[in-house]
Amino acid sequence: MTVAELIDARKPDWDALDAMTRAARWTRREEPQEIARFAALYRAVCSDLALAETYQLPPDTVRRLNDLVGRAHNRLYRRRRANIGELWRVFWESPRWLLSDVMFWVALFLFWAPFLTCDYVSRFDPAFAERIVGKSMLTNVELMYALEMDETPIDRLDMVAYYIFNNGGIALRCFAVSVLGCFPGLFILMGNAVFLGCVFGYMQSGTVDPDAASHFLEFTTAHGPFELTGIVLSAAAGMRIGFGAICTRGYSRLDSIRRSAVQASPAMVAAFVLLCLAATIEAFVSPSGLSFFKDFGIEALTVKRAIKIGSIVLLVLYFAVLGGGGFVVKHLRRFRTVKS
Repeated sequence: MTVAELIDARKPDWDALDAMTRAARWTRREEPQEIARFAALYRAVCSDLALAETYQLPPDTVRRLNDLVGRAHNRLYRRRRANIGELWRVFWESPRWLLSDVMFWVALFLFWAPFLTCDYVSRFDPAFAERIVGKSMLTNVELMYALEMDETPIDRLDMVAYYIFNNGGIALRCFAVSVLGCFPGLFILMGNAVFLGCVFGYMQSGTVDPDAASHFLEFTTAHGPFELTGIVLSAAAGMRIGFGAICTRGYSRLDSIRRSAVQASPAMVAAFVLLCLAATIEAFVSPSGLSFFKDFGIEALTVKRAIKIGSIVLLVLYFAVLGGGGFVVKHLRRFRTVKS
């Protein structure tokens, strides 16, 4: 085969790769097939470039192949820029990944089971909370909520950043400790659940000052669902990475951690969004007396309970609709494949 014949035979692949490198973007529907074809053409052109340099093909051909390989390499291995749109896309797709992750269910159970148990027991046996949390800690909590809080919105504007930092710190501790080996994260998560459950139950046991109990409920009711769910998701993300460091499944330890980090990213993004929402509610709604509603005869606690119920409904819809639908479809397809 002459040089001219070789170039003519390979030219269609060069033209195809050149067109793909100049395309604006790959659509999501075509992306897997397009990337596979792009990678195959890229490997073939790399081989052509090696042969062209070895057999000293015409300089114009070598220059074109050099340029084509360089542009294709930059296109294939380019860095993706993070943006708000990408963050929201991951947030909306997170539920279907979370529902298929066993660490999510483990974290969910290990938080809510101790929390609800300690809450229930402490309501009827305040001494139980005193033995677990300590009398001095419970007294400090009671004194903290002894006075009614009713700040104006402008006074609470700077508190959004504070609560984001505070809630993020709690979530980060759960995440970081879980990364260190999965099992330490279990104890941190369960420890937070037991502590919070005892405090919530004790403050509703009837043995504390009624005003303090009322103020406590007013402050914690509205933002609780988003904040506690965010903490659970943070722990689940850390436990996923920590478990990957322990159980490598044949990969090197570093590769296993990298794969686990990718699997944990939906939980991390969802936790970030939920904690930001919780911080906003905690800053603007939780400490407010909501005097506007009082003019209509509606108590502030009633409004905050409505916000709590609405938050729970949104969380259920978020996981059940966005996640449950995809989860069910996935297993139905698997069942049909096995049956056929």
